[in-house]
Amino acid sequence: MKKLIYVSLLTAAALVAQKTETTTTDSTTATKTETTDHGRKSKTDTTTVNSAADSNGNATHDSVTSTTKVKKHHGKVKATTTTDATSSVEHPK
Repeated sequence: MKKLIYVSLLTAAALVAQKTETTTTDSTTATKTETTDHGRKSKTDTTTVNSAADSNGNATHDSVTSTTKVKKHHGKVKATTTTDATSSVEHPK
């Protein structure tokens, strides 16, 4: 019987000692498309920003920028895509 009481007290203490952690996230995407020369040339810029923070004060920021250029000439299509990604992590002091 003493062992049962001891185990139940340890279990209750462990449950009380647990810390609740929360996370907040945010995501934004912006797209811009330009078409010139009667639709023969087009350019699309896309930027995506993701942010997250937890209750411990840790924060992360990710940014991806993508540019796509398309050119049509004599029935042939030439496309070029450039992507730039950055990421940062901030810890509390």
